[in-house]
Amino acid sequence: MYFITGGSFNGKSRWVRNHFRLKNSHTEWVSLFNEGLGELQPSLPIVVLEGLEYAVRSALLHKNDDVRTAFKNRIQSLRKWEEEDPERKVIWIGSEIGKGIVPIDQSSREWRDMTGWIYQDLSELSERVWLVWYGLATSLKG
Repeated sequence: MYFITGGSFNGKSRWVRNHFRLKNSHTEWVSLFNEGLGELQPSLPIVVLEGLEYAVRSALLHKNDDVRTAFKNRIQSLRKWEEEDPERKVIWIGSEIGKGIVPIDQSSREWRDMTGWIYQDLSELSERVWLVWYGLATSLKG
């Protein structure tokens, strides 16, 4: 499992396509920008989940119970799926939202905090982690 983070519009998706040499016929690209992280049954050997921070926001807005535990369970489930076949890869892309000014309103602070905790969980469970700024990647793990 792989996790790529960095600033918004800093080239994370393009870097993932180039680094992993992804082909559409083998890659299921899942956008999490408009909806949460629902049940996912991958149909192709490579799964890219993009917009993780928005899936966290959606879960918080829908008042899901234990958001962090739910995400950790989903991450572990996808990791298990990946480990069943050496051809499989799960690639997570999430924008950094924790740097900068602390939000005034409580819901924005909760989103920032929960996203940070989930990114920590994902980083711990991932084989490799990269930070991408301006299209350039720095390896943080692996």
